[in-house]
Amino acid sequence: MISFSRILVGIDLSHSDRIVSENLSDHCKQAVIRATDLAKAKGGEIIFFTTLEISEQARHLIEEHESAITSSVEAEATRVLEKLVAQAEAEGVKASCTVTFGTSWEQIIREAIRSNQTLVIVGRRGSRSTSRFFFGKTVTKLIRKCPVPVLIAKPDPVREVESILIADDFSDIGETVLDAGVQLAQIKMARLHVVHVIEEEGQGLFGGTSREEATKLEAKERETAEAEINERLSRTDYRTLVHGTKAHIEVGSPEEVILDLIESETVDLMVIGSVGRSGISAMLLGSTAERLVSTADSSLMIIKPDDFICPVKVD
Repeated sequence: MISFSRILVGIDLSHSDRIVSENLSDHCKQAVIRATDLAKAKGGEIIFFTTLEISEQARHLIEEHESAITSSVEAEATRVLEKLVAQAEAEGVKASCTVTFGTSWEQIIREAIRSNQTLVIVGRRGSRSTSRFFFGKTVTKLIRKCPVPVLIAKPDPVREVESILIADDFSDIGETVLDAGVQLAQIKMARLHVVHVIEEEGQGLFGGTSREEATKLEAKERETAEAEINERLSRTDYRTLVHGTKAHIEVGSPEEVILDLIESETVDLMVIGSVGRSGISAMLLGSTAERLVSTADSSLMIIKPDDFICPVKVD
């Protein structure tokens, strides 16, 4: 069962040519809101985490005046994050903050592993943004390499989560994804949609058969899939959901089906799982998730299987 007890929120403090800005971007604000909501609902704790990525010019200056510059920048970053800590604690959430130097995605993953975090949350902007936290190095690497579930919060339009979609491929990770979806729907009092896609291959799933036979085969596949979804749901608390659950059995490309459902059901949050442990399968997951992040009008949570091999090592 997935846990939301320890949440790391990645905060991007850079703005224009400033290493540390007191004014948080909308996407960071939305990540903070999502984390606070989850922590309040589940009695969780939050770490507000930032990594200061220093340019070559700044590094040269640091070499000359290391203690003065690093101390000043780190103190300013800590001051900004401590405001977030105070806001969270005012809402009854235990919180702390950490400032590091280095590469954002690497430091986030290392801290998530080191302090045994159960969820990482980062924000993303619209497609025209040049921020590194939009579909750039940080988000891409977290999708591919972070062993902890990652929630990429979409801030525009800013609205409550009212509709959640989870994709269940009937694998072991699919059950974890289903459990996460039910928990999130409970917390947000949202409608839960569960989709299973019967993938077409070659000339079609039922190619080489008559139209009548193909119709019968498809009906049988749908019936079997619906029974499986109902069985898997029965092992969760889905009956407690105020706005209920709707199952979708579709034939086609998973990515296209998901995008269509996100639009037709006005989905605010999509939850998917990885079946790859590392290597090529993890890269394929990354590509699919990245396309969904860049095209889907919803936030996205990616969950890795228990045997996922993280390439980032902790000292």
